[in-house]
Amino acid sequence: MAQTCIPISFIVDDSPINSSYWLRRQPEEMGIAQPPRGAFGQWVHRWRDQEPSKIIPNGFWRDFIRWAKSAGVKGKFTFLPCPAGLGTIDERVEGYSAAELSELIALVREEISPHFDITPEILTHSMAWDIKERRLLPITEHEWMAQQGEDALAEYMAEALRILKRVGIRPTGITQPCSFGGGEDLYARAVLKAMKAACGISRTFYFLNADGVTNPINSPVMIADEGRGEYVVSATSAVRADEPFWESLYGGGDIEKMADYFISADGKSGRFSDLLSTGSPLVFHAHGQTLFSNGARKGFQSLQLVVQRVEKHLSGRVKWMKMMEFAEERIREEHLS
Repeated sequence: MAQTCIPISFIVDDSPINSSYWLRRQPEEMGIAQPPRGAFGQWVHRWRDQEPSKIIPNGFWRDFIRWAKSAGVKGKFTFLPCPAGLGTIDERVEGYSAAELSELIALVREEISPHFDITPEILTHSMAWDIKERRLLPITEHEWMAQQGEDALAEYMAEALRILKRVGIRPTGITQPCSFGGGEDLYARAVLKAMKAACGISRTFYFLNADGVTNPINSPVMIADEGRGEYVVSATSAVRADEPFWESLYGGGDIEKMADYFISADGKSGRFSDLLSTGSPLVFHAHGQTLFSNGARKGFQSLQLVVQRVEKHLSGRVKWMKMMEFAEERIREEHLS
């Protein structure tokens, strides 16, 4: 790496709504709900009896970016083009007044995007969206996508990108909700095709994978065509998929304990320490709803503690980067050095 500092980048997923709520509610309403499985099941199974927030208020995002700017935090931020199928952000979204939606768009475009690359998390992060009929389909988005070929995937991704562009936001990559079962090479090709068609971009990234075990994690360049100048980076989060802030989803959780997963109070242990010992980038993620913590903001408070510890113990060893800056580093390291 040309620079001496290790990249650090923070990924915010699922914004601006509580996607975990809608991803539980909508399949059940369509009669296709299944019990939540895997690591996330322990956190999301109470969605009906905990009265969770359905939409995260704009005031939270104003406070988040005010803090992020003051702390120098950079990374990637999801902005759903058609959140939970409640409408598209270039027209109207159920739960937001026209003024609230306009305020949110301006906040993302003018305040958040200078510090965080903006991506769609495809279209809805709940059920698949019929882009021609403009309605939800009775299958989750990630399951539907796993059944599609390259052209259909690219068309779906391009629709998400174009909606963001119509409100003046320049997306630089793609985020995948939940999972993708169709093969990552296929996925990378679809991302490139969509970014070229919708945005005229041929150097891009996507966020699909999280790995809280392996050391080091370098985020592979999945497509590299030097002659055409086409590169696609798989930006991999180096923390477990069920990031620690999930514990705060309903307003609970221990702020210090959650922070300890990333970096201990003395800076000597935690996932960041493990990664730094191998020279691995510190790419990590959280979700809008886990930061908001149903109004308690415990995930956000824990994140602030993590960043305070990074500044105290790792200052001079790490450098905050937007996700596309990090992707460019990976391209230079693997193919242009």
